[in-house]
Amino acid sequence: MAALVKSKPCRHACFFSGQSRSFSQFDSKMEEKMTNSQPSSFRLKPVQCLASALFVVAMIFGMASGESKSLPSKATKNLPKEEVLVPSGKTEAAASQRVVSLTFKQMGAWSAIKLRGVSGSQTLAFPIRADEIVVAAKLRLAYDYSPSLIPELSHLKIALNDRIAMIEALPKDKELGNSREIRLDPRMFNDMNFLTFTLIGHYTRQCEDPTHSSLWLTLSDLGRLELTLARIPTTPDLKTLPSPFLDKRETGSLRLPFVFASAPSLGTLRAAGIVSSWFGLQAGARGAQFPVLLNALPEGNAVVFLQAGESVFDIKATSAATVSIQPHPNNSLARLLVITGGTDDELMRAARAVALISPTLSGQQVTVTKETEAAPRQPYDAPAWIPTDRPVRFGELARPEELRVQGYYPDVIRLNYRVSPDLFTWRTPGTPIKLKYRATRLPNQHNSSLNISLNNHFLQALALNEPSKPGNPLEPSSSSTQNVTPNQELLHIAPYALNGRDQLQMAYYFDILKQGDCQDLPPDNLQAAIDAESTIDFSGFPHYTALPNLAYFANIGFPFTRMADLSETAVVLPESPNLDEMGLYLTLMGRMGEATGFPALKHAVVSSLDVDKMASRDLLVIGSAKNQALMNKWADYLPMVKINGERKVREPDAIWRPTYRWEQHDIQTTPLPKSTLNISDVGDLTALMAFESPLQAGRSVVFLYADKPVGLRKISDLLTDTERVASVHGDFAVIDDKSVNHAKVSATYYFGSLPWLSKVSWFFSDQPLLFALLGLLISILLATVAYRPLRRVIDRRFNKTA
Repeated sequence: MAALVKSKPCRHACFFSGQSRSFSQFDSKMEEKMTNSQPSSFRLKPVQCLASALFVVAMIFGMASGESKSLPSKATKNLPKEEVLVPSGKTEAAASQRVVSLTFKQMGAWSAIKLRGVSGSQTLAFPIRADEIVVAAKLRLAYDYSPSLIPELSHLKIALNDRIAMIEALPKDKELGNSREIRLDPRMFNDMNFLTFTLIGHYTRQCEDPTHSSLWLTLSDLGRLELTLARIPTTPDLKTLPSPFLDKRETGSLRLPFVFASAPSLGTLRAAGIVSSWFGLQAGARGAQFPVLLNALPEGNAVVFLQAGESVFDIKATSAATVSIQPHPNNSLARLLVITGGTDDELMRAARAVALISPTLSGQQVTVTKETEAAPRQPYDAPAWIPTDRPVRFGELARPEELRVQGYYPDVIRLNYRVSPDLFTWRTPGTPIKLKYRATRLPNQHNSSLNISLNNHFLQALALNEPSKPGNPLEPSSSSTQNVTPNQELLHIAPYALNGRDQLQMAYYFDILKQGDCQDLPPDNLQAAIDAESTIDFSGFPHYTALPNLAYFANIGFPFTRMADLSETAVVLPESPNLDEMGLYLTLMGRMGEATGFPALKHAVVSSLDVDKMASRDLLVIGSAKNQALMNKWADYLPMVKINGERKVREPDAIWRPTYRWEQHDIQTTPLPKSTLNISDVGDLTALMAFESPLQAGRSVVFLYADKPVGLRKISDLLTDTERVASVHGDFAVIDDKSVNHAKVSATYYFGSLPWLSKVSWFFSDQPLLFALLGLLISILLATVAYRPLRRVIDRRFNKTA
């Protein structure tokens, strides 16, 4: 163990003679060897000495490596629910530490961890920020295991970065329960960390079946790793952006306040929206929120926007477009990203520099003298979206190592991608996938298979031991891989399975042949892979869909994200927006940047008084009942309206048209609402409403509404919650703290275009009576046109006969 630690020195601790004597004898010897073996440059750096001081303080408060204790009850009852990052104190020294709680799901476990076989294992990965060190760590887990396991021969091994952290016995009586709290040595942590759980299981002392059903252990997905992290001082430098405001390796949601000296102009808000969209795309799927403060600074990091003559505490604006990183006046460990300009245009120039050329910025302050412009975007060309004009290789969507698995019970291969949700797949078999796959050949075992699913919807099972299909056979395996079978298959994704953010799941199942006692010895090098040359092809489908559809908006920002730079989108704010309305706007721009992978450079921001000037754009309307004038102005178009204290929601027809036509899953059409439903007795309401723009046919409006401004925070929370956002549907969604209720009440309109033949077929597809009438009219017309020529033919024949 000492050799392992010695060969991989960690940056999270340095050692000196004054350390606490509470270390175990093993730790003391390991410390001595590491100290003697490291060069002087490793031992006495100031940052590492700070780490040592913090580490010793943690030791004094009872942290001991490898200590394990039982929790008083079952894990599923003991382990807390989702936790947030919490500072450990209010003083600057205490604020330099925080406690992070990482769930197993955040570390890569999609469900409960199931270990099977004589040596089943699974590894979870998690990073540590570059400007933080671990001073204490605690692993809380719960598990259950087979009662058939022999205690003397079976145990659970827990390793951190290939170093054994704990070996847990598996007694038969289970008197201590199956919940554990294990303290981990902070010196074992690196920048990137791997936590491995391994079951060493045996059910008999004689020869055993390594795939026997009694060899199992399941770790609860409620388990978590709690880390106490300490901040270390860093030198402010723009070249580190988006750090220290955002570390891409973190998994928790980003909350970054935006600060203005006073009520910002619409131009200043637009510049802030560009920067928030850039931070949103940098944060990725973890989500980001941007609360707004006026003439005040938070305790931690923040982004500050100032125009000439403005200041916040000691932070003052410059007269030119400037981007700088400055220390927080009240917290030496926090940083402020300060964006200043003499005018709105200069603020926009500085904001675009952050969004487009941040890798070229360096130093503590940069003056932006030249305008930064991006090339014009084309529809559906968002960098985060899969191209729809050509087949796309799997190798473009995942790294080669992510397409390979091994073992009796291999992990699921997951391929994530985003695609425009308006693809018209009506009356087609779906999206074609040319799948090329390999797996170790197991003779006489014909039940091995590759199971294909999309978003947990099963699609197809492919046999592994069948020969390659005719057509385009793969190249034969080399002599070194002659036991690996190449196969290929053409399959289709059902249209109804797509939702914009999709995951293609490919799970290998190996059938182990049972030959009898002491003879079941399958190969220990089972391997499988999906060929990177496999393709998925969305080309050939026109863009055409029925709107409004809040599911499109919530999942991927459509139709606003059709243009990645939001050049056809306008945000409509109240004449005097409050803090919650501005905060929701910035969070929404962050969500759009994450959805497209590109900053919202070309969106417009207007007040409700100037909304008529934006008729040619799709509109995002934000406001509360008393602060957004469009609530009354557009009362005849909204799914829900509140006038004179009375709230009404449109009520759809009692008889809905079917969602699915014939055997095909298809676009849903809804008749016009005939009445309204009074819901004035309902409490404070927060809702999303979608409808066709009153200003121009074919354009879309999404209204983000709350009775009270504070209710808009529920929408921000929803948009950054990857699980809850999937529950948004219809065109009217009521948002609660924990649930989303939705309805379809607005008139349907269509977005996009179809080839003329498809358009005619689509039009008549739900008009059988009209189609029959048209057929009858055509028949009568043809009969009328053909009557006289046919009459003349008959007359001539009659005359000849006569």
